[in-house]
Amino acid sequence: MPVAKVGEINMEYYVEGSGPPLLMIMGFSGQASSWSERFLELLRPHFQIVRFSNRGTGLTDKPQVEYSIQMMAEDAAGLLRELGIGKAHVLGISMGGMIAQELALNHPGRVQGLVLGCTMPGSSRSVQPSQEVMALIMPVQGLSLEEQFRKAWPAIMTPEFVQGERNFLEDMLRIGLQNATPVDTIMRQAVSIQGFDTYDRLPQIQAPTLIIHGDKDQLIPPQNADILRERIRSSTLRMLPGAAHMFFWEKPAESAEVIVEFLSSVPAPA
Repeated sequence: MPVAKVGEINMEYYVEGSGPPLLMIMGFSGQASSWSERFLELLRPHFQIVRFSNRGTGLTDKPQVEYSIQMMAEDAAGLLRELGIGKAHVLGISMGGMIAQELALNHPGRVQGLVLGCTMPGSSRSVQPSQEVMALIMPVQGLSLEEQFRKAWPAIMTPEFVQGERNFLEDMLRIGLQNATPVDTIMRQAVSIQGFDTYDRLPQIQAPTLIIHGDKDQLIPPQNADILRERIRSSTLRMLPGAAHMFFWEKPAESAEVIVEFLSSVPAPA
C-alpha cells in the first residue's frame, strides 16, 4: 500500500493506468476501494488515475480534529504536490464533489478538467433530501457495520439495482468492511458537509466542468445538478436516466463513456 506524507497526515493512495492524470475524490464514508473495479477498469486505459482515501478513512490517518471540506481539499492538493503532479483532471463524487469544488476554487492552477458527480453547492442553496433518506445513511447505535451498510442501500441505489446486483453489492460490502470508516469520522464528515457552501463562488471556477448526475438520486436530488450548471459558466450537464446516487456503480459503462468523452475534449496544459 503506497503512503504519502501530506502535511501532518499519512495518506493511502494508488496510481494506476496510463494517460493524463485523473485525481479521483471519494464521497461520504467511502475510501479508495469504494469506486468498484467495474468502473476503474474503464478509466485506466484513458488516464493515470490517482485514487486515495480521505482523512479519517481507509488506511489514511484519522486525526481527532474537526474536519472541513476545505481541509480535505488541501489534503488533495497536497497529495498532487507530493506525487509531483502539477495539473490533473479531477473527478469528485458526492462529498468528493464538494471537495473538488474547493480544490478548483482554491488551486485553479492544479485543475485541468473538472467532473462533479452527484453533488451540490452547499446546504444554504441546495435541494435537500428527505429526513427519511438521511436517516438511512446516518449511523444508528447498536447496529453492526454490516447492518449500517445494508441500511443505506435504498438511499443510494435504485430498488432494481439492489435486487438485481446482489453479488456485486455483497462484494462491495466485503471490501467496505475492510478498514471500514469509523463512526466518529462519519460524524466529522457530516459536520463538514453542513459547513460547506460554494454557491456564491461557483462563477469563479475556471476549469471546464462536467456535471454528471443520476435522475433517480434521492440523497442529493437532481435539481442540485441544475443549480451547479447555472452557476458554473464553463459547465456541461449530463443526466443519467435510471441511475441513483451511486451512478458509477449502477451504470459504469455509461458513466465512464461520458467522463472520457468530456475530459478528452479539455485542452492539454501548456
